[in-house]
Amino acid sequence: MSQALLTESLVLKSINFKDTDKIYTLFTRDFGKISGIGKGVRKISSKRLSLLDSLNLIKIGIAGKNELRVITEVRLIHSFINIKSNYQKLKTALYFLELISSHFQESDQSSEVFELLIKVLLRLDELAFFDSRVENYFEIELLRLSGFEVGLFSCSECSLNIDNHRFFNLNTEKNSLVCSKCLPSFSYLSEKDLSGISLLTRKIPNNEVLFSSLDPFLKNQIQILLSINIKSLTFFD
Repeated sequence: MSQALLTESLVLKSINFKDTDKIYTLFTRDFGKISGIGKGVRKISSKRLSLLDSLNLIKIGIAGKNELRVITEVRLIHSFINIKSNYQKLKTALYFLELISSHFQESDQSSEVFELLIKVLLRLDELAFFDSRVENYFEIELLRLSGFEVGLFSCSECSLNIDNHRFFNLNTEKNSLVCSKCLPSFSYLSEKDLSGISLLTRKIPNNEVLFSSLDPFLKNQIQILLSINIKSLTFFD
């Protein structure tokens, strides 16, 4: 067997294999999404099973270059215990894992997406923190890193800035904002919705914000542009 390579990894999911093994889907910093077999982890004497729980951030050794690599060693970095003990946080985190698992193919690599995923999970894991904006922030950044910039700064037709006093709406076809002059509508985004967009895209502090319009817009874009059929949010509801 080839020498083991070390990398940081987030455990996305696992399935039982044979009598005592498990096959893990892992998202790694250095090798992207890979599959690895944990030999003997289901034995009563195994100390590695809990370390390889889904949603654990671990340092692993992997050997082999085939589609199914062998996990040779495991060290826990972070278990995200506050996420796992909170229903709403867990729902959001599992949604993140579904997006990564569905969007990336075997050996697809993006250290930037890995960093983004760990960043939002660490934020979500803060004991006193829960805010739906972390979900929408992750969606915006995942789309951007996947080559689909969401145009939320200004009107996609005339380039009028979002801060100007004109009504705006979300344009699903162009993945962007459009102002009332360029595309008249019977309903426009509220001031709180626009404040929510500003906060997410440019970190403008404002407690009077809403994400009621942006959230379904982003989920629609995720499904269309990344070709992902979202299941986890429906399952939890």
